[in-house]
Amino acid sequence: MNDEFYTHIHMSAGNEKGEVFGGHLNRAIISATCEIVITIIEGRVDHHFDETIGLNLFKF
Repeated sequence: MNDEFYTHIHMSAGNEKGEVFGGHLNRAIISATCEIVITIIEGRVDHHFDETIGLNLFKF
């Protein structure tokens, strides 16, 4: 973001009951296994903070 490294990670995780939860991943501790899929987007995609709405927006 703003020409600095920035990640936007979505995740899903399940529990012992078979329930699955998803959302944004801010940090994680992996205790057994983890499967990760990374998609590379061609070109340059950046983010910038829009003060009007208070969110980080894509900048293509």
